[in-house]
Amino acid sequence: MIKLKYCSGIILLLLFLPLISFSQSTVSLKDTKELIDIGKKTDYLEDPNSDFTISEIVSDEFVDKFKPNSQETINFSSTASSYWLRFKVTNETLETFYLNIGSAYIDSISLFEFDEKGTLLSSRYTGDDLPFSTREVEVGNYLFKLDINKDTTHTFYLKVKCDQPLFFLLRVGTLPSFAAYEHDLDFLQGIYFGFMLLIFLYNLFLYISIRERIYLYYIAYVLSITWFGASVFGYFFEYFWADYPFLNKWVVISAGLTMITATLFTQQFLNTKESGSRLHKISMIFLIIGFLVCALVVLGFKIEGLKLSQVGLLAMAAYFLVLGIRFKLKGFRPAIYYLLAWGALIMGICFAILESLNITPVMTYLNAMQIGSAFEVLLLSFALGDRINMYKKQKEKAQLKALISAKENEKLIQEQNFILEQKVEERTAVIALRNKELVDLNKEKDMLVSMVAHDLSTPLHQMKGSIWLLDIPNMTLSGDQEMYLNEINNSVDRLTTMIGRILDTQALETKTIKLVKETLDIVELVEYVGKCFDLIAKDKQITIEVEAMMGTHLVEIDKNYMIQVLENLLSNAIKFSNKEKVVVLKVHSFDGKTYVTVEDNGPGISEEDQKKLFGKFQKLTAQPTAGESSTGLGLSIVKKYVEAMGATIHCESTLGKGSQFIITLESKNGLLKVGG
Repeated sequence: MIKLKYCSGIILLLLFLPLISFSQSTVSLKDTKELIDIGKKTDYLEDPNSDFTISEIVSDEFVDKFKPNSQETINFSSTASSYWLRFKVTNETLETFYLNIGSAYIDSISLFEFDEKGTLLSSRYTGDDLPFSTREVEVGNYLFKLDINKDTTHTFYLKVKCDQPLFFLLRVGTLPSFAAYEHDLDFLQGIYFGFMLLIFLYNLFLYISIRERIYLYYIAYVLSITWFGASVFGYFFEYFWADYPFLNKWVVISAGLTMITATLFTQQFLNTKESGSRLHKISMIFLIIGFLVCALVVLGFKIEGLKLSQVGLLAMAAYFLVLGIRFKLKGFRPAIYYLLAWGALIMGICFAILESLNITPVMTYLNAMQIGSAFEVLLLSFALGDRINMYKKQKEKAQLKALISAKENEKLIQEQNFILEQKVEERTAVIALRNKELVDLNKEKDMLVSMVAHDLSTPLHQMKGSIWLLDIPNMTLSGDQEMYLNEINNSVDRLTTMIGRILDTQALETKTIKLVKETLDIVELVEYVGKCFDLIAKDKQITIEVEAMMGTHLVEIDKNYMIQVLENLLSNAIKFSNKEKVVVLKVHSFDGKTYVTVEDNGPGISEEDQKKLFGKFQKLTAQPTAGESSTGLGLSIVKKYVEAMGATIHCESTLGKGSQFIITLESKNGLLKVGG
């Protein structure tokens, strides 16, 4: 008997279950002052491909497919499906009520109203995919007027579609009650966005003032997170691009930009690049994720981009929190504010994700992300200020240390300077003593040279006179005797010449040389010197030629010294020329200059020898062709004489092709200039 009753109960339950499951309570409109949440009195149906029509939805086929919603918040999380909502409303007053969909960023909304007989009364369409003007009441949240007479019941079908998390409050109320709600909402939102704008402008001013890159990253981060918050509540769409709804599809980009700017700010704030390459490389992962989120949104994968941004933001905040702890343990003082800031943001992100996953209730006026971000940017501002103060104190300490070090260095330098001055004075005294000794020695040397030269000159003149008195050509001598006497005569001549050059050099060094300048035709002097060396040249079968440009070649020189210069140059040319060669003396004038050139066809002078050509006692590579002697003083005397007369001398030579010694003098006869 008990079993029969039990089975009968189950059968009755199964028979009446469809009636129990698909029965729906009606929303009764009585209170005109408060907003009525109708989420629990709503049935829903998933439309996976968004292709169900209203005709299909109201048909008998779909009536039993609707499921009751179990909570006040309509929450389908992140989904690509459309959802149909069904609810009944009975108006028990004479007031006009409005339906409110409490989300500002639903892409597509369709509202269909049926009377008690099932007749379609109205169809209304709006959403973020349509211009803002399509909204029945132009507010951030959606409002629809419900034209329901007293004691009348209407059935509504609401189709919603969103590529962002699909969750919202569904409420009914009078216009004054919604105005009161919007007033409170706008007040709190105004505080939030005003605060974020203040933080943005303040740090922008700091960036302009001090030009530190970290402030640029920070204001970019504040801007991106504020953009995201303003887009969630529809403010940007309402006030900036109401006629361009396609821009709403890019709202999720702000999440990617938030990751990018937060990562750049953290890298700069904690100086991860210098502190550890591994920490810096890990943080680069979030930069990549941020750019990937932006790319997914641009390419049309908004849901995928949103899900990636949710996971990425949470992971990034957790990692940055770990970084903050690590740097705090290292003694980085501003890290405490950084830790609190990211802790607040993590809490906000977690609550926002829990809301979107339908785990926690949806907040009414502010979302958790806004609250967390507000605390975060405030604490990050404190962190930046503390960081500046820390670096300022470090800079002051460094400056004080540098000042102390500079004073110590200055004292050390003064002591070193004093010691150095003493040493310099001592060395100066020693050098002065040595200079005096050198001057005295030089005077003694000059005196000794003069005495030796004078004492040597007298016996040499006597020897020369004695040889001349012998009248060698008229003496009866053997061949060897005549040769020896001629060699003695030549040796006396060479020694006399050598002593003369030593005296000339001594006169130049002691600056006792006195020039007697006169203006004369240099050609006459050149021809005279050439004739003087005619016999010497003939002994080597060398021809001396004089070539002069037509006209006079007046120069101002000391005649005797110029003769010595030419004799030295001509003597060298004959010494270093082979037999049957030609030595040429040239004179030409142009452009206010007169040039005297002694040219030979000797072996030439190497570049290395040319560098030491006019030095005293210099022995060159080339040797006289007939074994003539050379003291190495001739050219040094020539250079000093030439320069003493205000002229210059230089050599042009090529090995194997001879040499040219060119004297350049100022012309005094105003000859017609040529070659110009």
